[in-house]
Amino acid sequence: MSNNENIRVTHYIEDNGIAHLQMVDTVGKNIFSHEFVEDFIHELDSIEAAEPRVLIIEGLDDVFSGGADKESLMDLANGHIVVRDLVISERLVNTRFPIISAMVGHAMGGGLVIGLCADIIIAARESRYGAVFMTMGFTPGMGTTTLLPSLVGPYIASEMMYTGKRFKGKELAEKGCGFNYILPKAEVLAKAKDVALQISERNPKSIGLLKYTLSAPKKKMLIDARLQEDMMHTISFGYPETKEIIQGFYAQT
Repeated sequence: MSNNENIRVTHYIEDNGIAHLQMVDTVGKNIFSHEFVEDFIHELDSIEAAEPRVLIIEGLDDVFSGGADKESLMDLANGHIVVRDLVISERLVNTRFPIISAMVGHAMGGGLVIGLCADIIIAARESRYGAVFMTMGFTPGMGTTTLLPSLVGPYIASEMMYTGKRFKGKELAEKGCGFNYILPKAEVLAKAKDVALQISERNPKSIGLLKYTLSAPKKKMLIDARLQEDMMHTISFGYPETKEIIQGFYAQT
């Protein structure tokens, strides 16, 4: 947990082994600032050390997570830091226990990818989900190019990535999206807890073996994504107009 007055990420673990990682940055709206990412990894470290049976990732009621912040994007565009955006994706996919994403609020860009890295994905009909990278002038990251097509289908994924369109959950449901559940907002967390309880009642050693096997395709997807996305980021963040687009995007928000 952060020592700052504004708690960005926290967690707790129930007696039955169900862990909850909660993104609660009400000030930053769960944007991926440097501090937020550090807190996220710190809390995940603590959860993994406790060896829970299953993990539910939760956000705020209005926003699950919004992805990268302006400072990080400008640092990338100015060459001050290198791309490391797969670190959260890889950590989630490589856990020894199943993960359920309870995306009650909106999820954009890297925030959506956090949800996609889960083993079971639950979204809200009223909330919006989008891969908004191109809206800010640069190519998708965090494994989006491989994870998104596998879950929403290649054509919907292409539209999301090319245009930055934000789809409501009910639209994705109508298009046959591969999420486990797309429910009314008020029912998302309850369903996540119900599924987590069912998992927690199974043999944890066998669940761990199953997680290892079922996560293998996503691990390969992230390897494939690293080869392409790092190259695209290096080029697209180097375009002089990218900085202007990023500045313009945040000026409107």
